[in-house]
Order: sequence, then C-alpha cells, then structure tokens
Amino acid sequence: MTTFHPDLVIMDVMMPQMDGYETLRHLKSREETRYIPVIMLTGRAEVEDKVLGFEVGAEDYINKPYSLQEVAARVKSLLRMRALQTKLRDTEKVAALGEMVDGIAHEIRNPLTAIGGIARRLYEHETDPQHREYAQWIIRSVERLERMLGRIDEYKRILVSTLVRGDINRVVEDTAREIKEYIDGLGRKIDVKVRLMPDPPPVSYDHGNMKTAIFNVLQNSVEAIEGEGAITVETAPAPDNAIAIRVTDTGVGMTREEIRKIFNPFQSTKFEGAGLGLTITYRIVQDHGGEIDVESEKGKGTTVTIRLHPAR
Repeated sequence: MTTFHPDLVIMDVMMPQMDGYETLRHLKSREETRYIPVIMLTGRAEVEDKVLGFEVGAEDYINKPYSLQEVAARVKSLLRMRALQTKLRDTEKVAALGEMVDGIAHEIRNPLTAIGGIARRLYEHETDPQHREYAQWIIRSVERLERMLGRIDEYKRILVSTLVRGDINRVVEDTAREIKEYIDGLGRKIDVKVRLMPDPPPVSYDHGNMKTAIFNVLQNSVEAIEGEGAITVETAPAPDNAIAIRVTDTGVGMTREEIRKIFNPFQSTKFEGAGLGLTITYRIVQDHGGEIDVESEKGKGTTVTIRLHPAR
C-alpha cells in the first residue's frame, strides 16, 4: 500500500500472516489509505463476523460461495461512491482555499502598500548606492507579492461563472492565439497546433472564465517543455454527448503521485504560476458542471482533457 494506491481492496479474513480484520485496522488508521474502499470476501458468515468487519471499517462483506456478477456489481457501486466522495473532498478543499486566500489578501494588502510606498521614497531620495540597492530589493519583493495578490484576486473573480450558450471552439481559438503570443514573448520554440471539430453542439460557458481555465493548462504545458517541443489543443466528441477540450504536450510528464496532487491547492507552492492556476482551472471546470482528467507518463508528456456537456 505504501508503493501504490489501489482504487479498491478485496480481501479474505483468513490470511497467513495477518488476518483480514487486523489488516483492515491498519488500512483505516493511515491517512493515505483510510478512504480506499474494502470488500471482505470470506467464508466466515456468522453475524458476529460481519458486524466485526463493518466495525473495523469494511465498506462491504460478501460470503462464500459468491456470484461473480454480484461481486462485480458491488465493486462498481463502491467505485462510483468513492469517485463522488473524492469529488466532494476536492470541492471542500477548493471552498476552503477561497476563504483562505480572501483572508490572505486582506491581511497582506494594506501593510504591503505601506512597505512599497516607503521603499520607493527611500530609493528616490537615497544617495548611497548600497542603500539604493537595498531599497530596490524591497521594491522587487513587494512587486512579487503584489502579483501574487493579483492571482488571488483572479481566483476570487472566477468563483461564480455566468453561463451563456455558445460555440466552445471560439474560446479555444482565442486561447490558442493568446498562448502563441505568450510563447513568442518568451522567445521559445514551441509549436502550437489547433484542431477543432466542425460544428460542435453548443455548450453553456462563461467565455472569460473558460478562457482562463484553458490558458492555465496551456501555460502549464509550456512550462513542462524543456527546450523545443509541441502542444496540441483540440476539440472532439466525447462519451455521453459531451465535448472534450484536449491539450497534449511533449513535456517532461508526471508520475502517478504528481498527477494525484496536481489540482490540490494545499500541495502547490507556486502562487505566481500554474500551481494556483491549475486549481483555478479545476474550480472553473467544476463550476461549468464539467470534468477534468490528466494522463501523463514521466518523460513522455501529458494530456489534459476537459469535458463539457451540451447546453440544455
């Protein structure tokens, strides 16, 4: 369990080194494995055995002999439940972030304005070169914090999206044009390819917020590419009549653990770049009733897929 994170565990009660109940206690006592659903699949069918299994944390208890169809149905049910629980926890984290950043902005902005103003006055009137250099350091640090506050303000602005029925290709085209200008400004050699599905069904979206969401993904792709590379952004049909916005890059890629944490605001230390930006992207997509998935392999690039559902 420490080397990989299964989506679900099926175990017997009678096992050679540690019985199922003790194993279950260990799983449910550790933060990293506490939320993995466990099915006890065993021949011990007494009521006391079942009660003990549920008391120590099993999500389900199946007696032998069993039907494979029944086991498969219960596995699917628990996986759906876990997906909903994960989405709920992520929603709570994002909501907590909103409250946190609002408090940060309030506490930092006033003293920061005073520090920046005083530092600029010192720089303008100081004649000693060393002291002027110190004042410049303070000014640059203040400007960096002001940019961080700008990102926080951006997050606060996108907390609510105003959805309007329209063609999602327009947003993708606008965002691709902006990322090309961004890349040109960096002097990077990154080829951006745009592939749009013809006449996509209309979706309900907030043009500005969705453009921010896609731009943050594209910016993250730019930062993931070392030297030259390519980014492909496309729209395509997806299951359940959804529309997929897919961004694929030739960057450094990510491990499974990095993917698991990529949208977690409490794992990110980059307030000035794609760290908070990807948290913002997650929040926007969630606000649009959509889903976002990441597929990546270390050294082989990353694909981010945003799925939006047709307007009703």
